[in-house]
Amino acid sequence: MSIELAGLCFTSASGLPFSHDHWLVALSYAVAAFASYSALDMAERMHRTTGITRIMWQGCAAAALGGGIWAMHFIAMLALTIDTPITYDPVITLLSLVTSVAFVAIGFRIIQSRRSPAAIVAAGSIVGLGVAAMHYLGMAAMVLPARIAYQPGLWSLSVAIAVAAATAGLWLSTRVHHRLRDRALAAVVMAVAVGGMHYTGMAALVVQVDPMLMPADGALGDGALGDGVSSGPLAAAVAIGTFGLLLLALVSTAADRRISAAAAHEAAALRIANMELQAARLQLEATQREIIRRLCSAGEFRDNETGQHVARMAQIAHLLALSAGCAPDFAEQLLEAAPLHDIGKIGIPDHVLLKPGRLDAPEWMTMRQHAVIGQRLLGGSGLPLLDLAAEIAGTHHERWDGTGYPAGLRGTDIPLSGRIVAIADVFDALLSARPYKEPWPLEAVVAHMREQAGRHFDPELVEVFLARLDAMLEIRGRFVDEGAAPQLLSQSDAAE
Repeated sequence: MSIELAGLCFTSASGLPFSHDHWLVALSYAVAAFASYSALDMAERMHRTTGITRIMWQGCAAAALGGGIWAMHFIAMLALTIDTPITYDPVITLLSLVTSVAFVAIGFRIIQSRRSPAAIVAAGSIVGLGVAAMHYLGMAAMVLPARIAYQPGLWSLSVAIAVAAATAGLWLSTRVHHRLRDRALAAVVMAVAVGGMHYTGMAALVVQVDPMLMPADGALGDGALGDGVSSGPLAAAVAIGTFGLLLLALVSTAADRRISAAAAHEAAALRIANMELQAARLQLEATQREIIRRLCSAGEFRDNETGQHVARMAQIAHLLALSAGCAPDFAEQLLEAAPLHDIGKIGIPDHVLLKPGRLDAPEWMTMRQHAVIGQRLLGGSGLPLLDLAAEIAGTHHERWDGTGYPAGLRGTDIPLSGRIVAIADVFDALLSARPYKEPWPLEAVVAHMREQAGRHFDPELVEVFLARLDAMLEIRGRFVDEGAAPQLLSQSDAAE
């Protein structure tokens, strides 16, 4: 009894006896094992990459496994020995190859995004059905004077083995990684499973000679079956081509693995170098801060009557810089460098620097030299903090209208650091007692700041400063000179 279903004929009858060439069977298993190993090798690269590189390795792995399974199947078909000539339809044969590669690619695509057991089973089922479709398409490509049918039990078993083999192969592709032994063992398991599927499908084959398909003269020589491709040397050609392509794939994965290892080594070396550079930068910054601290101490030995003026002034300058929208890094550098704004006073003679009263004109000209002295003392080091401190020392006495010293700079020609420190310095100095003056009342200081906006000070910075006046006074409250009381002003008063 025979039944036709979906283009396939199933029968319980017997057909022509057949066997297999043992050498070609062994070759088919070797091709399957080599293809499985290559696919596992490339799948390992696929799982370790991202983006377009992952897609590339996914395609290569699919081509290696799908193409290798097809090559194994085709060589095994050529191993078939039966008492009738066989040739092969090239179009259907090529279609079977495309089917194998396409379904394997779909399977790899599924497990690329998800590696859960359910995803692997689903992908394995799809790939297994695709491999079975490839097998039976290949069988349909055979051109011979007979009808091809299948025993339903063995046919069903071959499809089940295909699904199980594909599921096992995809599962192994997510588990096998670096070790050669693991990949080789997994490749052997996959080859046995794929071969088992194929030869189970071949065992289901029933070839029934049909007199209607015999040539009129009864001859079955070469060419009697039309334009099919002769089996002859096809097995050797397919095997050599497949091994060559798979060997190229292995060389490519080995090269990629070596390149990736070299890149990882370089990345690690770069990370270490960056860490060392970061450590050196932190050490350099610490060194600069220590130099500044010691220079400040040296300045205090010459002129310690200002108490905590430098600490207050630096904190006020830092807050003003942040309030004006400056970068936090710049504000932090300003906080470190501003205390050296008057370091040049260490070069001023004692009779001028320590005079307990107002300076006369010649003495005032001498005192003005402290800006130049400070800039020369701190400049030229190439160290960012000290260079900024030199800039501040040389420009914090410049005036917005160009009447300041030492260079008579005007407007935005004055560096921002100098403009900020000028406001912080004058504000704190007016509120502080000096040997030659009493502290100004807060209201008078605020009025002076407003009056000097656009003359002495950057008008935009004055506006920002007065908007944060309460915060500036809080800073003065934290750094109080011994014996002095901090002045306080509400925000509403500051706006008047």
